[in-house]
Amino acid sequence: MSVRKGKGRWGGKQILCDRRWPDGRRFRRVMPNRALAKELDERIGASIATGTWKELRKELDRGAEADSPIREYADHYLEVYCKVRNRDWARKESSLKHVKRLLGNILLGDVGLPDVHKFVAKRMQEEVKAATVNRDVTTLKHMFEFAVEEGLLKHNPIARIRKLKEFREERPRVTEGTLQAILKFLPFPVKQIVLFIYETGCRPNEALALKRDHADLEKRTAIFNIRKAGDNALVALTSRAVKAIREVPILPGCPYVFWNPKTATRYYRINGTFDRARRKAGAPKILLKDFRRELGIVIAESGEPLHVAQTQLGHSSVRTTEQYYAHFSPEFAVGRARAVMEKRGRQTGGGEPSDTPTPETPKTTTRNVVDFQRFRRASGGGERIRTAE
Repeated sequence: MSVRKGKGRWGGKQILCDRRWPDGRRFRRVMPNRALAKELDERIGASIATGTWKELRKELDRGAEADSPIREYADHYLEVYCKVRNRDWARKESSLKHVKRLLGNILLGDVGLPDVHKFVAKRMQEEVKAATVNRDVTTLKHMFEFAVEEGLLKHNPIARIRKLKEFREERPRVTEGTLQAILKFLPFPVKQIVLFIYETGCRPNEALALKRDHADLEKRTAIFNIRKAGDNALVALTSRAVKAIREVPILPGCPYVFWNPKTATRYYRINGTFDRARRKAGAPKILLKDFRRELGIVIAESGEPLHVAQTQLGHSSVRTTEQYYAHFSPEFAVGRARAVMEKRGRQTGGGEPSDTPTPETPKTTTRNVVDFQRFRRASGGGERIRTAE
């Protein structure tokens, strides 16, 4: 039967115009009501009888993939676009896996904002972080943009979707003492990799993919050719970073600086090894990517222009550096504010004369001294502290 009732995506009923063209290809369209479905069915029947059905099909057709389930087009999008143009396509593959799991049975041309809202709600019920859900939605949104570019859709049906508000987890800053405690429990050469990441502020994958030919130990520079921004980047190496490289012997036939003794090639992930060492050392919860934030803060607190941190961290925009990495610690900002206020008082005559040195505040051993970071952790953290950013 060409016009029939069907089951909707979320349990409701819908009217379908469902029939096949003379070449066997199936035509299926959800219609607002039965009258319009019958009208379209009669139009298709008349075109078949007069031999003009190919022209009508071209008019009605939204593309071969538009009448296919999302799971099929997601695979097409991954192979044709992601693997060709995205170096980190594995991230999109992970997002598409959840898209196919929750939205896979819906036709590409039938997806709307309600479907994506349902997707977001289900992902949040799985106790996934808002940042992860936003990444999934961004991938889905771009997949529809690609479908528009291919001419399968006239417009992106979820272009107006809004992202969830993300709450960044405030983890403690990485100190030299914490680093040394963790290094004691790391095996060779993961120890050298972690130290290299700490010294350069690079992403873990950039360190793992670094080749010998791209590290100039004499000039103490390195070239990262897999930057997230897409461009090659020349970064500075400290003496400790150079030492970490020299401690790893050259493996004949292996171009990488840091190679896995078990596989005789590069590492692909060291997060698990690092986390186990952190727990053995009794260190607070920190991640390898926190080393980048720490370096950004150190450069910002030194008074250097933000583009210095931007170059070293490999950001395409200085705004990214300012927003996520080069923010000051609360203690540093308070100390700078105090110095400015003290100076203002002396200049206006409210304090000591300008030629009289300010006596140093004696160190106190009273228990009333508060460690601000410890206070925040003990009190549950609360909202992110707004500092000089």
